[in-house]
Amino acid sequence: MELDDIGVVIPAYNVEKTISPLVRQIEDFGFRKENIIVVDDGSTDGTAVRVQQSGATVVRHDTNKGKGAALKTGFSVARARKLSGVVTLDADGQHRVSEIARFLEKKADYDMIIGYRHAVQRMPAIRKLTNKTTSLVVSLLSRQYVPDAQCGFRYIDLKIFNNVVLKTDNYQTESEAVVKSIRYKFRIGSVPISTVYDNEQSHIRPFIDTVRFINMAVRFFWH
Repeated sequence: MELDDIGVVIPAYNVEKTISPLVRQIEDFGFRKENIIVVDDGSTDGTAVRVQQSGATVVRHDTNKGKGAALKTGFSVARARKLSGVVTLDADGQHRVSEIARFLEKKADYDMIIGYRHAVQRMPAIRKLTNKTTSLVVSLLSRQYVPDAQCGFRYIDLKIFNNVVLKTDNYQTESEAVVKSIRYKFRIGSVPISTVYDNEQSHIRPFIDTVRFINMAVRFFWH
C-alpha cells in the first residue's frame, strides 16, 4: 500500500506512556516517520521528549489549547508538506493501528471517513450518551446520518480545507468538520472500528464541552 503522500495527525496531551508504542506501530504499518505528526498540546509530562526520541514529527503548543486546536495545527503541517490526506487517531492507544487499512480501502470513495465504534468495551455510560446525542444533532444539522460524529479515528482528504475553515478549538471541532464538509458537498462515509477502553483518563469536561457543542449547533442552525 502506497503511503508516501498520506500522513498521520495525533493530538496529544500528557500521554508519555502510550505515545512511543503508538508511533512505532504506525511506522510498522508503513507510514513514513516524518509524516507521523504529533501535536503536543501543552503537555506537562514527557510526551514531547518521547515523540522526539521516536523520530516522528512533534509540534508543541506552549499551553493547552484544546483537541481541536491541536488537530488544526496538525492539518496545517500536513498541508504545508503537500500531503494529500491524513489519518487522525487518539494518542492513548484506544484505536487499533491495524484498522487504518479499513479507511484506506475506502478513501477513493469518500473525502472523509469516520470510525464507527460498533463494539465498544467498557465505555463509560456518560460517554455513550454524549456520543449518541451529539451524533443525532450532527446528523440533523447535516441532513445525513452520521453514526459516530465524535470519533477521533478518521481519514481526511486535505482538499476539504480548501473550503472548510474550522473556527472551534476543543472537542466540538470534530463535529464542526463533519457538518461543514457535508454542507460543502464533500462525501462523508463511515467504517466500523473496534475501540477498547482500558481505564484511560478522558480530558473531556462534560459540562463545559456540552455547552460548547450546543453553542456550535445553535450557530449552525441559524446559518
